[in-house]
Amino acid sequence: MVAILLLGFSSCSQRALKNKVQETLKSKIEALHEDSLAMERDHFYSPEILPSLYQKDGEPITVKWDSKENVEQFVNFIRTINQDGLNPEDYHLTQIEKLYNKMVSTRNTEAEEIVRLELLLTDAFLLLSSHLARGKTDAETIDPQWNAARRDLQIEWNQFLDSTLTLKNVTKNLRKLSPNHHEYDNLRKALAIYQQLAENGGWQRIETNLQKMEFGMTHPDVAMLRKRLSVTQGEIRPDSADANYFDRTLESHVKIFQTRNGLTSDGVIGRQTIEILNIPIEERIATIEINLERWRWLSEDLGQRYIIVNIANFELQAFENDTLVLVSDAIVGRPYRKTPVFSSLMTYLVLNPDWTVPPTILRNDVIPEVAKNQNYLTEKRMRVITNAGKEVDPSTIDWSRANKSGFPYMIRQDPGADNALGRVKFMFPNPHNVYIHDTPTRNLFSRTDRTFSSGCIRINKPIELTHWLLSSDPAWTPGNIKRVLDQGRQRTVHLNKPVHVHIIYLTAMATEDGAAYFRRDVYDRDNQLLTALRKKHLSEETTE
Repeated sequence: MVAILLLGFSSCSQRALKNKVQETLKSKIEALHEDSLAMERDHFYSPEILPSLYQKDGEPITVKWDSKENVEQFVNFIRTINQDGLNPEDYHLTQIEKLYNKMVSTRNTEAEEIVRLELLLTDAFLLLSSHLARGKTDAETIDPQWNAARRDLQIEWNQFLDSTLTLKNVTKNLRKLSPNHHEYDNLRKALAIYQQLAENGGWQRIETNLQKMEFGMTHPDVAMLRKRLSVTQGEIRPDSADANYFDRTLESHVKIFQTRNGLTSDGVIGRQTIEILNIPIEERIATIEINLERWRWLSEDLGQRYIIVNIANFELQAFENDTLVLVSDAIVGRPYRKTPVFSSLMTYLVLNPDWTVPPTILRNDVIPEVAKNQNYLTEKRMRVITNAGKEVDPSTIDWSRANKSGFPYMIRQDPGADNALGRVKFMFPNPHNVYIHDTPTRNLFSRTDRTFSSGCIRINKPIELTHWLLSSDPAWTPGNIKRVLDQGRQRTVHLNKPVHVHIIYLTAMATEDGAAYFRRDVYDRDNQLLTALRKKHLSEETTE
């Protein structure tokens, strides 16, 4: 910084300014070291860390930002940090630009201003680095149910800052802190597209009295629909000369829009599709920003072989060496029995499992059903079992009082085609008693909104997942797996290569080309995170 200002000054003036800056910086750091509240009064964000970056084993306290290239790289990086869904003004941008421009343009700056700019740059660098490396918000505070493997880069701040500035690698080193996930990069591309759309005016609401719009109809509102879809999906020219005609081209684009927004892809514009079409672009941008933050929370290392279940997308994906090898539709917990967000390690699976009814389902569902229908247990092939494993005659139990008096037994469903867990369950130890499993209720997979379980995850490709999990074990060929399943007897199979499982919650995704996919916030988790993301550390009005 000082070097930038010394051009054209005499050697005496240069020495005087250098000495004054060094004395001022030393005084400031010493004061801050003794009283971190002074740092807060000066509106810095890292009162505990800043002094330690400048005091090193008795060495003279000197400026770090003495290169014009470093300053300008960093300022440009802050200016564009909105491409990561972060706010440039959270990083002292206005103050830094004001001070820096004054220094460069007038070369008539007080040592106090030089030191202030020095500390603002370092403070902004620390804060921005931390936000890229771990997220701006704290996952456990914002969403206590988010317990997925956390990203936690171990950064030695002295070394990181000094090496970055010495090598003049500000942009490169800061970008390295961003999540190394393709999905994060894809969402950044989507955000850039939507930010540009917003700058161009976004899209207009579709106001129509039609109950639906579909192929074959002609109406002026069809032209309005065509214009709206053209904003996000490129120009949609009519097959005929009539823009009011709902043709096959428009129908195909409607289906694309519905797929990207988690709707039934039937090509018909009904009230629900209109509602989604009319979501303002600002809300879509906010949703992308929210999910970029969730990726900043998530661990860099998901494992060599791993499974991701995206609750909001009702989907399971299996990966090997970061290559997608399997996709399965999923059913997740109802809003009042939410599937939790967490990471674990799958160690075994069970073929032809029996099912011990969990306490919540036992209390809320099974016992009331038995009280109404004495044949319920027989119809469901369920048995009453003591904790010691002894079977109990259900007719000896007063089911009308079972919940009131405290039910001392377990209820277990035998293996079979109608077993609630289907033919396979996949086990990964966790405190939530949640696992992945097959289901006999296959018709629910045809729904687009699949919040039907009591917290566990049902999938529609259990056999395919079993084959992949056991593919490295020569004893478990597809033929052997089928043979055991056909026998109908329960069999536990331990994986010779345990697989990481990450159950997460993402309401926005994107493809390599930045095409955005949005999902309904089924558990109402987005708004609280957005509020925290948009919260400013300090008001810019108080920093002058």
